[in-house]
Amino acid sequence: MPNPKSGSSLGMEDNLKKAVTEMLVLTLLRGEDMFAGQITEALEERSGGTLNIVFPYAVLYRLISFGYIVEAYKKIAPDGRRRQYYQITEAGRCHAAELTELYHRFSGGVERVLEGGEDHGG
Repeated sequence: MPNPKSGSSLGMEDNLKKAVTEMLVLTLLRGEDMFAGQITEALEERSGGTLNIVFPYAVLYRLISFGYIVEAYKKIAPDGRRRQYYQITEAGRCHAAELTELYHRFSGGVERVLEGGEDHGG
């Protein structure tokens, strides 16, 4: 059975968010090591509340499996809980740069189409 959101603007929003999540998490980790809750808070705050990660561990474990990030160390938070910090690897930095370039190229092309485009190939 097809996804009920497929073909709707909500479905498009969900797909766009999923497509850029890896790039955004890697971008955040390029700035500093973070724990999962910190990543979700930073993403929501920096996006003005438009982006959030409901299941951050799915993204984090996927990035770990590709060697883009590692579980670096644990720290005790002020509330006494242990926090697992994630750190970007050199491979992750390269991947983030590639994703960012692809994103800018793709979104720039989309913007040109939406604005009517300058070059009609003729």
